[in-house]
Amino acid sequence: MSAHAAGPRDPGSSPPDRRETRWTGTADDVASLSAWLTANGVDADAFGEDGAKSLVDLAVEIERGETTLVLDPQTSAPRRDVRVLRLLVTDEDARPGMVLIEARQEWESGRVRTRRTPLSEKLLGNEDWRVACARAVNEELGSAIDARTFSMRVDESSVKETMMDRDSLSYPGLRSRYVMYTVACDVKGLPEPTEQVFGSSTGEMGFTSVEDTPAGWLKATWTWRRREEVEGET
Repeated sequence: MSAHAAGPRDPGSSPPDRRETRWTGTADDVASLSAWLTANGVDADAFGEDGAKSLVDLAVEIERGETTLVLDPQTSAPRRDVRVLRLLVTDEDARPGMVLIEARQEWESGRVRTRRTPLSEKLLGNEDWRVACARAVNEELGSAIDARTFSMRVDESSVKETMMDRDSLSYPGLRSRYVMYTVACDVKGLPEPTEQVFGSSTGEMGFTSVEDTPAGWLKATWTWRRREEVEGET
């Protein structure tokens, strides 16, 4: 059965029923989310530590429709289901054979994460990946793009759909199932790389963009890699 999680529980009330096979609360229900995870064997206290995302981050993902949190019918353990767009951004005129890579993320809170992955965006609810392409480019790169020369062309014939299960890097101890749509998209109007990528010992150059998120601003550093290297990791 599926149940909507309630708000914070009275200390004297019964613990969450393990038979609740789905948590469908909101960002205001963090106490309920913590209780549901704990009742089903996940250490919610590990969230938000050592670079991991917080319970609030997970609750916001669920409220926005980016994530579904269920009990896996095979293991009876919590599983985070996510559909992800993996966009291979190219600029074949300026940089033939290259793909844009997000090298580093820095949040307003001071948290920093090394990425080294193509542009990735969670799909919202039943959002079609084609619609998500335009949203992803706007949200992730919009602050850096020159609107006077901007254009984008999605190569729909390049799409590859894959599924993988693995432990979440963002939420320790929480198994995640990813349905990934990898597709190429040629984008014009991107800036020239003028800043040295943080931590690079090879003089690698990139550019930055800034995105507003529920947790404050997020600054991303972007650089370029050869397309065959990126596709080999897909």
